[in-house]
Amino acid sequence: NNHMKLHNGEKPYKCIWPSCHYAFLNLSAMKDHYRTHTGEKSYLCDLCGFAGGTRHALTKHRRQHTGERPFKCKLCNFASTTQSHLSRHKRVHTGEKPYRCPWCDYRSNCAENIRKHILHTGKHEGVKMYNCPKCTFATNSPMEFRNHLKDNHLDIENPDLAYLHAGKIREEEFFI
Repeated sequence: NNHMKLHNGEKPYKCIWPSCHYAFLNLSAMKDHYRTHTGEKSYLCDLCGFAGGTRHALTKHRRQHTGERPFKCKLCNFASTTQSHLSRHKRVHTGEKPYRCPWCDYRSNCAENIRKHILHTGKHEGVKMYNCPKCTFATNSPMEFRNHLKDNHLDIENPDLAYLHAGKIREEEFFI
């Protein structure tokens, strides 16, 4: 049944957090997501006391202790603790650079490199990475941005995902 839901896009388990519109295929995934709102971290590492919000977070964390790197590149000897790191690494071989600086032609295979390019090269003095879509607030701190959204714009969905707004600028800035 869950597999068929993948095909038809059905996501019957809706997050009940106010203003959150995430939905999931199964109850377990929805509960894991819900803990991102509550801050509950009930998955504890028996080696160091790390607390994770999901079983998956604890599994990823434990690889730091074990040295396990189950995600291996088929083209070189690169191995990673996460699938996402392997996916990013594969772009080294393909030459794909899906991330673009919104203020120049610089492109990268990694979003973090865009952030570093904007904040540390001096090529874009005065530019702010995080620009509020509702007002003129702008900052280079994701935590300041998240707190601004939470404190000033209660209608913004999922302010904890503020990093998704990095590098986005309001349309009117293009026309100044």
